[in-house]
Amino acid sequence: MRMSPAISLGASAALGLAATYVAWQMTKSDSEADPVVTEISLPVENEVNVVVASDVIVRGDTVSIDNVTVERWPESKAPYGYFTHGLEIGSNEYAQRLALTDFQPGDPILDSRLSPLGTRASLSGRLEPGYRAYTVRMDDVRGVAGFVLPGDKVDVLFTQDKGRNARAVNLVSEVLLQNVEVLAVDSNDDPLSDQPKLFARATLAVSVDDAKKLSVAAGLGDLSLALRGAREPDRQQVATPAAKIAAARTTPRRVTRRVVARKPADKQIKVMLGTEESEVKVPTAAEQASAPTKLIPAS
Repeated sequence: MRMSPAISLGASAALGLAATYVAWQMTKSDSEADPVVTEISLPVENEVNVVVASDVIVRGDTVSIDNVTVERWPESKAPYGYFTHGLEIGSNEYAQRLALTDFQPGDPILDSRLSPLGTRASLSGRLEPGYRAYTVRMDDVRGVAGFVLPGDKVDVLFTQDKGRNARAVNLVSEVLLQNVEVLAVDSNDDPLSDQPKLFARATLAVSVDDAKKLSVAAGLGDLSLALRGAREPDRQQVATPAAKIAAARTTPRRVTRRVVARKPADKQIKVMLGTEESEVKVPTAAEQASAPTKLIPAS
């Protein structure tokens, strides 16, 4: 018995609806929960204006608003001594601030890398108030094999021979100065130089009192350098017993003399009478004053 087309079509529709209902039940969520929103707040760092070079600036060139620009930098990345506006540099038509080092485009313009207003780009422009440039002689060993560069920090060692005579050698070394900035090695005073080489002279930035110590110590012994690490904490320059010894040697010594009177020696003369020979004692001045002058036969 053949099924009629109407019945077949109805059965197919019923099966389709049943499949659709089952699929809908499978995809339906049991409970619709509200979505959970998690807020993440990222810290926003403050930004500051930093004056940077807009072009290549060679050492000795004038630094002004004509060759600089302003960029926005994170405040934590801003270097010490930066400028926030080109006018803060201070250059004008009557007096200029000159570059003590070379600047590349994008390098921050720092106060320490510029000469004072109206002065030339020389070593004196890098000296802080109260400091002096003092040069000491070095050799390939005492100059840390030439690895000291301008801008490095060193300790100055003083070595002296305290032996009492030429046969006894007693070398004693003391730390004379600590944390001293090297301004130049020979004629190289560029703090951005990175090519070490042997040098015969080192120019240091020291106070007036420390310059006196170096001058005296150089005449009493040998001076040498000890290179400090870049992450070494700064320490104040200290006086050492070597410096005190050097200062004490410049004080005149007090000489005390003691005169000891010597007892005059007795004088004797020989007297020849014919073939007989005898000796007589000559009285001293004190004996002559206390007694009549006479010859005393020698016993």
